[in-house]
Amino acid sequence: MKKSYSLVGTLLIGGGALLLVLKVLFGINFMDLNAGDFWVFIVLLMGLSFEFSYFLTGRKPGLLIPGGIITTIGILFMFEVATNWYFAAYTWPVYILSVAVGLFQMYLFSNREKGLLIASLIIAGVSAFFFACMFLNRILTFIKPSVFIPVALIAAGIAIFASGRKPKGQW
Repeated sequence: MKKSYSLVGTLLIGGGALLLVLKVLFGINFMDLNAGDFWVFIVLLMGLSFEFSYFLTGRKPGLLIPGGIITTIGILFMFEVATNWYFAAYTWPVYILSVAVGLFQMYLFSNREKGLLIASLIIAGVSAFFFACMFLNRILTFIKPSVFIPVALIAAGIAIFASGRKPKGQW
């Protein structure tokens, strides 16, 4: 078999697999694609072009910062378009997390400066804090504070009695 045929065959198999994965996982059907859905791939390709330009040459690791940011946002946009923006109110901390991804990539593939790691961990922590706040807020919409606080006090009292120890601050 000629080398060109194997390349074309590999590209066809890869393209078909990509289309199948996008259809099954993301519900994106390329037969129904319109210009309103195509912009997501442009954002993703822009981010991946930064990533590939570093990984192909091995030079200029600073390209990983915008590459990580734009690729992460492109993946988020793919998710948002596939879910018809249903979760957009809950995924906004991913925009903050994308900066941490870009900085962490540069930390991994450059000379591992601790400042990059610290900055990326702080930014990821801020994003995780906002996710936790939203999660807690979502839980508290189901659990009313007027019921939760007395139940928490009763549970704390039972825990103190069950442990057999006395509280540190005795009266």
